[in-house]
Amino acid sequence: MSASPGQRPLRIRGARAALCEAPVDEPTSILVADGRIAAVGEDADAAGACEELDADGLWALPGWIDVQVNDIEWLAGGSRDPAEHAARIRQVVEYQSARGVTGCVLATLAAPIDEIVAYLDGMRLVLDGREPGDAAFLGGLVEGTFMNPRFHGAHNPDRVLPPDGEVFDRLLATGALRMINIAPETSADAIDLVARAARAGVVVGCGHANPHAERLREAVDAGMRYIIHLGNGPTGSHWKRFHDGGMLEESLRNDDLIATIIVDGWHVHPSLVRDWIARKEVSRTVGISDAGFALGPPDGPFEVFGIRGEPAEDGAYLKVVPQDGDPQPDPLSSEVSALFGSTVGMREVFENLLNLLSTEVEGVYRRRHQAMSLARSIEAAARMCSGNPARLLGIGERGSLRRGARADLVLAEMRGAPGSLRVEPVSTFLGGRQVIGGT
Repeated sequence: MSASPGQRPLRIRGARAALCEAPVDEPTSILVADGRIAAVGEDADAAGACEELDADGLWALPGWIDVQVNDIEWLAGGSRDPAEHAARIRQVVEYQSARGVTGCVLATLAAPIDEIVAYLDGMRLVLDGREPGDAAFLGGLVEGTFMNPRFHGAHNPDRVLPPDGEVFDRLLATGALRMINIAPETSADAIDLVARAARAGVVVGCGHANPHAERLREAVDAGMRYIIHLGNGPTGSHWKRFHDGGMLEESLRNDDLIATIIVDGWHVHPSLVRDWIARKEVSRTVGISDAGFALGPPDGPFEVFGIRGEPAEDGAYLKVVPQDGDPQPDPLSSEVSALFGSTVGMREVFENLLNLLSTEVEGVYRRRHQAMSLARSIEAAARMCSGNPARLLGIGERGSLRRGARADLVLAEMRGAPGSLRVEPVSTFLGGRQVIGGT
């Protein structure tokens, strides 16, 4: 059952819907025509003959948009031609769509530039493609190339480069570069590269970095838009007055920066996630998975560009294994091993945010966060997982279920009580076409 351009309209009846004109806590109807949301509520009910889909008891949510998914298993396999990359990317997008993702940005590691360019060339083939699920792919994030090598996390620091205009030109020429990470403190020329990338329409972020607050502000003035997985990478910080503080402090107080946060329950303590959402406000927060393995986490040890990793015993997270001769973390100190991306997808990110917002939570910098109503929690989680990432990427026609929006949506079951709510996608629609599932 579908309603892509040229096909008969589809009326979805009886779902409660987030980010649309109708009240979030009452069942409504959604009319999909020509790949877009044509009407909501009474206007949808009044439309003429349509295909009908009974969604009674389900939630209609704008499709989740993940601006940072990694496919480290694939990238660790060495050099491949663009056609091979394109086939893999389509496999990833199909897997993600089956789990409610209607927009996906794939990130690159610190790796040989020729391999990154080939991967981006493969992305371009998908962006130019006409296969049903291709529209869910939104381009690439070059994350590791221009980071601060001292803040490399799970990336190989030997593959990190200083900001370089010629390298940037090669990346941009692929036509697939949607986002880029530039650590502004690593070079006197870094701010110029930020400005150049922003002028080219690339969304510039800062992560795996350690600029002081004043330097970060310079980057924002030059066109930097967002912080890459706030608190991880790691994120530089200092509490003294010099230069008005560090990167973490400026990231939280600067209203011109959107903060992406890995909401898996491990990368950032849930109490801090709640604090940071309160400080940045929902409108400046984006939930991401930072999934390490785009087709699901591994069962055993792995290695990527010389960095070894392994899943925790319960599979809840992926950790970097110290290299031979590296000092072992002191079990009585606050040191922990770097994490290798998360093991979750956007379903879990949305679910975690929903449960975090709908219950009373003890913060770190704020004593208590009061529980939000279920309706407000769903709206806020939908903004952070759909509306805000769409706005960051400049695709305002996505990320909501309002009249005129592109019909990217998820029909999902929602069970349980606040604090233990479970969200399960039943159907995924991309541009009004049902690509996964059925009711």
